[in-house]
Amino acid sequence: MKMAAELHLPRRLIRRVTPHPWLRIRSSDEASLRLDGKVFRLRLLPMPSGLRPEQLPLVLQSAQAWASADDDLPEIPVVIGSFLTRSLREALEKQDVSYLDSKGHLHLVAPGVLVHLEEGAKNPLKEAEKSGIGVHGVRTVQVLLEQTEPFSVSELAQRAAVSLGQAHNVLTKLEHVGLVNSFGSGPNKRRRVTERTALLDWLEQQPSATRWEPSLHVALYARRPEELWSRMTQKLTQAGVAHALTGAAAASLYGVGPTNVPLSPVRISPTVSLKQAAEELGAEVTDRGANLVLLRDTGEVGSKGAMTKDDVQVAPLVRIYLDARSARRGEDVAQQFREVVLGY
Repeated sequence: MKMAAELHLPRRLIRRVTPHPWLRIRSSDEASLRLDGKVFRLRLLPMPSGLRPEQLPLVLQSAQAWASADDDLPEIPVVIGSFLTRSLREALEKQDVSYLDSKGHLHLVAPGVLVHLEEGAKNPLKEAEKSGIGVHGVRTVQVLLEQTEPFSVSELAQRAAVSLGQAHNVLTKLEHVGLVNSFGSGPNKRRRVTERTALLDWLEQQPSATRWEPSLHVALYARRPEELWSRMTQKLTQAGVAHALTGAAAASLYGVGPTNVPLSPVRISPTVSLKQAAEELGAEVTDRGANLVLLRDTGEVGSKGAMTKDDVQVAPLVRIYLDARSARRGEDVAQQFREVVLGY
């Protein structure tokens, strides 16, 4: 597409789209596309989170209803979703339905019009939003991503096991970049995450969220990965060592990623040395033939809030995703985990 186009979007949606030389982005209460002297009104159709391809007919019926509306301006129905999976996007494209999600996937189609953007170049605005939050701030944001209802600062501090001051500082930073909004005043003041997908995108960019951790490679006998993880959990739990399986290994327990994981990462509470954890496991410290890598869980981003999955202690879902993403060649597993399990 060579001709210049202008995309007018509400302010809350502008951050989703990266401008291009041929595509200018403008703020407007009325969404529209201006192209080659024509103006197309964009009818925004919010899509429920977690919608599956087989549920699309209901959305498509709504889109067709709007498309047939009597109006002076030609209209493009646009499905708006926090996170549209690849399969959903492909299904929408086959039906010639336009869409926009917070990862920057944009598809606008109408007679004589096609604008298509994949998740692409990094947005300079998003790059500027790196705030330098510490590991306790990362843990706080992980808890925030689990919240679906409005919350107070004290509730967040309690759930994230941080001080009121730490919780307040994180919320102030997030409000500044529009990822959290507030309402009410005094004791009744509550916050709400504006969009979980955008918040997770922002968290990924924080250096402390995917920092390198001291590690120790060990070998613990087991015939299958599931037996290995179960034995690991049993031994560390009996020894009172807080821990959590994470990364691609934990993702596989949710049916995502490889079925055979040669090296399983386990986050170990920083109150216990990695060598002591290995001793409690009865594991051999080795660089050759290791099947577990013990990681120092700085900030307790994995061990706090850990949960049990198939008799294995696993990290919070957001931490599993972040650790899978930061692993070598782990982005494909992380992306699949985000689409299938997180859903935003």
